[in-house]
Amino acid sequence: MNTKASKFNFNKVVEVMGNIANNRYLTAVRNGMSVIIPVTIIGSVFIIMLNLPIDAWKEFIAPFAEQLKIPMVFTMDFMSVYVCIGIASSLCADYKLDKVSTSVLAVLAFLIAAITPGTIDADVAEKAGLTISGTVLPMGNFGAGGLFTAIIISIFTVEVVRFCVKRNMVIKMPHGVPTSVINSFAALIPGAIVIVTAWVIKVGLNFDINSALQWVFSPIRYFAGDNVLSVIVPILLITIVWIFGIHGMIIATPILYPFWYENLNANINAAAAGTAVPHFMTEQFFQWFIWIGGAGATLSLAFLMAFFGKSEFCKKMGKFTLVPGIFNINEPLIFGVPIVMNPFFAIPFIAAPVVMGIITYLAMGVFHLVNYPIAIAPWTLPAPIGAMMATGLDWRAAVLAIVNIVVAGFIYLPFFKAFDKSMMEKEIEAKTQDEAASKETAAVQA
Repeated sequence: MNTKASKFNFNKVVEVMGNIANNRYLTAVRNGMSVIIPVTIIGSVFIIMLNLPIDAWKEFIAPFAEQLKIPMVFTMDFMSVYVCIGIASSLCADYKLDKVSTSVLAVLAFLIAAITPGTIDADVAEKAGLTISGTVLPMGNFGAGGLFTAIIISIFTVEVVRFCVKRNMVIKMPHGVPTSVINSFAALIPGAIVIVTAWVIKVGLNFDINSALQWVFSPIRYFAGDNVLSVIVPILLITIVWIFGIHGMIIATPILYPFWYENLNANINAAAAGTAVPHFMTEQFFQWFIWIGGAGATLSLAFLMAFFGKSEFCKKMGKFTLVPGIFNINEPLIFGVPIVMNPFFAIPFIAAPVVMGIITYLAMGVFHLVNYPIAIAPWTLPAPIGAMMATGLDWRAAVLAIVNIVVAGFIYLPFFKAFDKSMMEKEIEAKTQDEAASKETAAVQA
């Protein structure tokens, strides 16, 4: 009776998690956030150039420092705009709506809701020594500070467009008109609804959506701050859902990424200004020091299988998954072993990242042995190289990444040995059965 009850509950949990992971809005947010990866990497290259720890280089680029900051401004400091486009496009693809016109509407609604234009008088600008005057747009909410608003506004815009299209509340053009023109006119009515709604809320009701969303999500900020719970809680959240076969980042992206990017944005601006970098808690903290080889720090497990496996299964699986693991691709290992719902690896899959997180927290946040992240490196780089790039070419970051790989290996080792032994027993049993079957067949034929 208890077994059936526990089985029912387990299946129920899997079903609920599956529904959450397949939620179209969470998927759209995750896809939309991924749009800024190449943009932020490009911006990070210029940050690294500005902060190379070489005195001769710093003297050489000093006259060009302000010019080198321009790509950073239009990449990192405009990420909310790009996320708005990415989320709207992803959700449009799911609903089979026009991506271009809807994404433009989403960005327009975001600008109305999150950005308040200001005016600088020419005389005031001259007295203050400013080179610009007239209408100006404050930069704060264009960057990470506006991510929550970008998420909500983009989803709202797509849903309004879908509502109007579904109920035929669109302007139709005659046959023969180019598709781009048809889509443009079809966006007029839903566009008017979206823009007027955003304007009424912002101006008519004098309601600051961005500040309100920041306040609503402010309790979560503690778990994206520079403290040990901010290290442990996200690791537990991501690894536990992975054990059930659910991609952990689908859950974490809309909750924690806005805060992580806000911290990274502050770090980048501080590094560009030559002041102290304030935060260690960023997405790069996890990417290069904890998710080494992918979620669960499975590069160490792939290494153990490839070089210490005794069963044929572990040897082959290790050889197949080691190279992808070096480049932080571990789906072949997670679903091939599998680690998902596997009692042998559930504990180390969670424990190894937790221990690695604590070690990194101590090294970076307590004893300040490693520089804080100031850049985004391509996630497919081997961990030591990516760790160096993310921290402004700090060689100590590479050492820390290697230490964490070794630590994860020791945590996985006893569980790997137990799994390897069980696979050997199964292989021996299967071989014995095959030999017995062969002998029986030979005897029958004789």
